Amino acid sequence: MILSRLGDLPAAEEHLHLALDIHGLGRRRTRAIVHANLAGVRLRRGNLDGALTSWGTFLDRADGIRSVKVQAAVRDMRVRLRRFEGMSEAQQLRQTAAQLLA
Repeated sequence: MILSRLGDLPAAEEHLHLALDIHGLGRRRTRAIVHANLAGVRLRRGNLDGALTSWGTFLDRADGIRSVKVQAAVRDMRVRLRRFEGMSEAQQLRQTAAQLLA
């Protein structure tokens, strides 16, 4: 995520993919957060479809996890998706996210 903050989005996306390929990355919370970060990077790169896919995976992985980090990522996702209220997939993700926060 340091690469993302520095503005090197292609390298950030590549490193997030590498993180998902690490076999030791077995904790559900960690994998969920990596998917949430990947979605954010993809959105910043203009890849809305990729971002929506990553957020969907994030929500699937985050289901049942009680974590401050996961809740923060869910809230961040919901805020970012407000711009796409006319898209049914974005609305569905926001609704699913709202259920996770409840």
